[in-house]
Amino acid sequence: MVLATDGSELAADAGRRALALFPSGVEVVLVTVAGVEATDDTGAGGIEGPDITPQELERIRDEARLEGESVLTKTASALGVVGCRAKVLIGDPARAICDFARDVGADLIVVGSHGRGPVRRALLGSVSDAVVRHAPCPVLVVRSDSAGDRDR
Repeated sequence: MVLATDGSELAADAGRRALALFPSGVEVVLVTVAGVEATDDTGAGGIEGPDITPQELERIRDEARLEGESVLTKTASALGVVGCRAKVLIGDPARAICDFARDVGADLIVVGSHGRGPVRRALLGSVSDAVVRHAPCPVLVVRSDSAGDRDR
């Protein structure tokens, strides 16, 4: 099972609820996505050159990886799955999660959802929706219990 997290309480709750559905000992791979693109494209700044140097890009990636590792450590501890496999992915969240699941032959992806209504989802996009559409395996979407500001 690939359990995707962004470090939020919603994601931790999704993980707890999903793990409760499976027998103890199920193999869990925790993933989080650092939103730094994996390409070396530093952006053309025109005559003056690129907007960011390769060294700056590498520093940004390193910081994103460290933050991701912290998210995974906290999530593993909160879920009681300390010692499980964990991976910081780089890039677009939905694509990175689906690609990783395909690469490891995952049998299930678990993601949380804010439970936004169709209007907000259309305006803001949804990682969980994109994962459902493009996943190489079944996806369990665990909705938030809070129904506070959903569109109907």
